[in-house]
Amino acid sequence: MDFSKLNHWLQVSANIGIVLGLVLVGVQLKQNSDLTRIQMLYEESQRAVNLELQVVGERGAEVWAKSIEDPENMTLEEIRIMEALLWSFIEVQRGTYRLATLGLIEDADWKQRVQGEVSFWLADRYSRAWWENYSNESSSIPPELLNAIEARRASATRSTEDYIRGPMDYLEPPGSAN
Repeated sequence: MDFSKLNHWLQVSANIGIVLGLVLVGVQLKQNSDLTRIQMLYEESQRAVNLELQVVGERGAEVWAKSIEDPENMTLEEIRIMEALLWSFIEVQRGTYRLATLGLIEDADWKQRVQGEVSFWLADRYSRAWWENYSNESSSIPPELLNAIEARRASATRSTEDYIRGPMDYLEPPGSAN
């Protein structure tokens, strides 16, 4: 038996194993780096949303209702609360889109979120006006997301108030027979 040939092939095999091991370590480092980046992006976004939600405080629902029913008579404080609510909503949309671009969720997931939520949040007069102003001034919204939001807004058939008051259509009037 020729031990020198066997020794040579064992050495080659060991070197290939070392190279493959180093490649695997490199792939794992890249994955860890990507996950750290994603976590940092999420935390940055979450900090911004949390700050805006502090502005909203306990009056969020009250101000939101006023923005639907009587937007012309909103105070500057109420306008700022609505800004915080609507900006936070858009930031969540942007975050979901970002997860898809990083390959962590399917494209269909962010598109479904746009389809399901945009017509609710951006269907009343105040929110539509806010969006027109914000979307014209903002360069932080990726064009594909911006186009999807615009398309959904254009196809929305119900106002936010119609959606919220919808269950009232199914209630029986007081005193009616069951």
